[in-house]
Amino acid sequence: MLKLTYSSLLVGLALAGASSVFAAPADTDKLAVQDQLPSQTATEYPRPPGWDKLPQGEFGEKVLRGYKNFVNTQTLSPQYVGNGLNCVNCHTDAGRKENSAPLWAAYMSYPVFRAKNNRINSFEERLQGCFQFSMNGSPPDYGSEALIDLSAYAYWLAQGTLTGKDFDPKDMEVPSDEDLLKGGLREDFPFMKAYLDKGGSKEPALPGRAYPETPTTALAPDIARGKVVFEQECSLCHGANGEGQQVNNRYVFPPLWGPDTYNWGAGMQRVNTAAAFIKHNMPLGQPNKLTDQQAWDVAMYLDTRDRPQDPRNKGNVAETRKEFHGKTSYYGTEVDGKILGSESFPNHPNKPK
Repeated sequence: MLKLTYSSLLVGLALAGASSVFAAPADTDKLAVQDQLPSQTATEYPRPPGWDKLPQGEFGEKVLRGYKNFVNTQTLSPQYVGNGLNCVNCHTDAGRKENSAPLWAAYMSYPVFRAKNNRINSFEERLQGCFQFSMNGSPPDYGSEALIDLSAYAYWLAQGTLTGKDFDPKDMEVPSDEDLLKGGLREDFPFMKAYLDKGGSKEPALPGRAYPETPTTALAPDIARGKVVFEQECSLCHGANGEGQQVNNRYVFPPLWGPDTYNWGAGMQRVNTAAAFIKHNMPLGQPNKLTDQQAWDVAMYLDTRDRPQDPRNKGNVAETRKEFHGKTSYYGTEVDGKILGSESFPNHPNKPK
């Protein structure tokens, strides 16, 4: 297993931005938390607010709890998590970074129809799916504090991003918890209505949302080429066998396959999604370093490794693939003489029996 010295890890984390891995402790004051939340530098993208715009009172406390939960999900929501990941691993810079599925854009994309479960989903339901699939855990109950706090954090990050203008937190409308959980893509929603009244589109254009599509390449993605890219560009942080890196039994760089990562139902197990994330966000702090071909190849390598079972599987991998998996997922197909998913790791292994 690849080992890094503790000092080298700290240097790497400082360069990458500590919020990518470490959350603020529960008693951290607002200034200390702000120091852990790097600001964006890309002026062409919407800019979420800094901690100087945190509202006072109960709602500000929800936002702060949501932020801490987002970057330190393992500690603050262990009852919902079954692997070694935190929310920030797939949404870097504490959910603020463009082209890394930022929360400020995600919040303004819901409610929306999702083919994944064939119905209109609220933002709350999207968060539940993240816990079930990306975190290989159990979804928090509807209306739970964790979902309310995470929604409050996302709602706050979206302030001002539609108009590109500053805002005064004292004037910020505070929706009810019930409305907060639905998401912001509603004509009668606070600040969305004001945006529409000024001529904004009903489908807001938010550059930097999600993971921008990586163009297909002349050569089909290849496992062998991807393994070489992984060894050269990824293994230093994620381990020679994708097992991640730990300090004091805590992951500081997440595992990419094996029992402690996202399961076969997560969006990241689709090669196109992984390629898009990798292209625009990896190696950490070096977006777009890899060519399109390298991004596709290494995504193919990662997503044909064993991981926890798709929790929708009822015992028949072939049927699960037919019902839930498209052509960019290799679940249920034969790779290196084995059907992927046939010997998967368990779901939510930490859940009390």
